[in-house]
Amino acid sequence: MNRWHKPVALSRFNTEMVPDVPGVYVLLRDERDISSVLKIGPARSLRRAFARELEPAGERQPAIPTAMMFRESRADAEEAQRLINEYRRKHGRVPVLNSPF
Repeated sequence: MNRWHKPVALSRFNTEMVPDVPGVYVLLRDERDISSVLKIGPARSLRRAFARELEPAGERQPAIPTAMMFRESRADAEEAQRLINEYRRKHGRVPVLNSPF
């Protein structure tokens, strides 16, 4: 399936809503605002990526995600890089949690 799923709030109660398949995910600052992108990433398992975001961060993050959108894709890494490049062209920078700084 090649469509974006609606944002899912980052909560352990929602883990089963995310499929255990490869894909691309987008972490959002606000689940009601799909333009509040914090990170774009590939995942061999979207469900594991979702669960990983529920774990407390060991270091301070510049922003805390509250939701995740995702799209199933077998070319997860290539698709994620394409989306990051598209975001950079549009905004002049990568999403804040994709930045190494």
